[in-house]
Amino acid sequence: MKNPLCYQTTEFDCVPTTFINSLRYLLPRKEIPPEAIQAVYMYSLDTFNRNGEKGKKGTTYFAVQYICNWLNNFGETNNFSIRYETLETEEIYLDKDSKITQCISNGGVAIIRVYYTTTLYHYVLLTSIDKDHAYIFDPYYREKIFREKELEMISDKPFQYNRKVNRAWFESIENKKYAMGMNEERECILAYQI
Repeated sequence: MKNPLCYQTTEFDCVPTTFINSLRYLLPRKEIPPEAIQAVYMYSLDTFNRNGEKGKKGTTYFAVQYICNWLNNFGETNNFSIRYETLETEEIYLDKDSKITQCISNGGVAIIRVYYTTTLYHYVLLTSIDKDHAYIFDPYYREKIFREKELEMISDKPFQYNRKVNRAWFESIENKKYAMGMNEERECILAYQI
């Protein structure tokens, strides 16, 4: 049995929540090892805000890469069938020949950093793509509908996605909510079963 995807507990834990959601999406609950959950939380929230408070500026990309490496090493020695692959910035696009599209087409997911405001980055789980839309699970719980017609709230797909984003909007280089932003600043991790 699989669990529905989950929401952040705080304002700052989009990275660990999205990693956990990648596991929830790909594996039945009984196949998710507790060591993987522990490692994701242990190595994330490694920042300090301007007041010196730990974790209150989220998770660095160095920590994201470390979590991927840890999970991959764990998988090689513990019969854990999920593989994480960090992409180079020039590989982060959604054309039909892209690594992201191939991963999604083969049942995988992509952990992607997008803008949430014009200055705030946020991690979401991309679970599906079609010619017009990107389907994502945003771990930040929201009840209010979007003013932008390109963004749609979805409430009846708790195991798959909760946002439907116009694909051109999602791929935009602009600093706007749910856009991947400038090519050289993009971050993406693929997660798939091996």
